[in-house]
Amino acid sequence: MSKLFREYTYIFSLFLVLTLLFFTIPVWGQPRVKAYEEYAERYGDLAREHMDRYRIPASIKLAQAILESGGGLSELARQSNNHFGIKCHREWNGPKVYAADDGQNDCFRKYARVEESYRDHSEFLVNGVRYRSLFNLSITDYKGWAKGLQKSGYATDRAYANKLIKLIEDYDLYRYDDPKYRGGISRKQRRAMRNQETSRVSWTHQPYITHGLVYVIAVGGDS
Repeated sequence: MSKLFREYTYIFSLFLVLTLLFFTIPVWGQPRVKAYEEYAERYGDLAREHMDRYRIPASIKLAQAILESGGGLSELARQSNNHFGIKCHREWNGPKVYAADDGQNDCFRKYARVEESYRDHSEFLVNGVRYRSLFNLSITDYKGWAKGLQKSGYATDRAYANKLIKLIEDYDLYRYDDPKYRGGISRKQRRAMRNQETSRVSWTHQPYITHGLVYVIAVGGDS
């Protein structure tokens, strides 16, 4: 009887361990994207500057930029410094680039510096009548902002708000909404890195973005 009990206990323990592994492996299998973490670290201070000036949560600013640019790795971000996927529209008189998006040859704004992209995005929201109600929300209400952006028609993706919220919570971007938080890179450091940003080493592999995830396709000889 004692032997049978030990065997039962062993089988039950093994079953319990396998069950726990089954439910935890998917979590372990979703590591953070390093490019997203580095992006938040690099541009967190800039996002806070815009939060102070325009009353747009820094977490929302960063999440939108990360989602739209794949953490700064999209071709539009690397070649045109457009981190928010803002299209030309009628009022735009600056440089332009063309790429496939909703259409085969959509017009996007091109900027000399990333800071210009951030400023243009902030002014786009501040001056947009349909986004006016968002500025009545608390500066820390990133969920309200995310849902409000989607409701106001900022993006056609029905999961846009959920994607923003997930990025904010997965990468702790809400920390940048707290004025006491001192993470991120200062304006002086960012200026020192500007040359590196504009003369970034060319990629040996084309980065692709699918559902907000960045990846490259390996070829023979890669390690």
